Amino acid sequence: MSFLIKSILLGNFLINFSFVLLANSNSPIFKHIECEIKFDNNKSKFLSLDIADTFEKRSYGLMNREKIETNEGMLFIWEDSEIREFWMKNTYFNLDLFFVNKYGVIVEVFKNAKAFDEKKIISKEKVKFVLEMKAGDIKAKVGDNLICSLN
Repeated sequence: MSFLIKSILLGNFLINFSFVLLANSNSPIFKHIECEIKFDNNKSKFLSLDIADTFEKRSYGLMNREKIETNEGMLFIWEDSEIREFWMKNTYFNLDLFFVNKYGVIVEVFKNAKAFDEKKIISKEKVKFVLEMKAGDIKAKVGDNLICSLN
């Protein structure tokens, strides 16, 4: 190829690559904690969670991540208990949402929210926490307990 064509192609690549880096650099930094789900059969499972405890972090959530590993997820935290709304915009994988009251008890479960779906997922009860995990990763149900040290 001629020098001019190579220069144009390289320039386009560098411009596009720069936009990708800029887009990804806007993601907030999430604190990481270990939590445990206690099931009603006295078994438990440990989880590795990112914490979304500010408006910015809750708004960004798991968007734009291309994958999460088994037992990884995100815990959304608010100061108060309210009806919560979620959607799957820019989320690359299906999720299960666990709505958790202020005592750490799962009060509602929304299974298999579809990737990129912009329909609202609205809790039926007021909750203080919402746990998002890769769909099918944990078999928690209403009445199970989420235990986290939120210091």
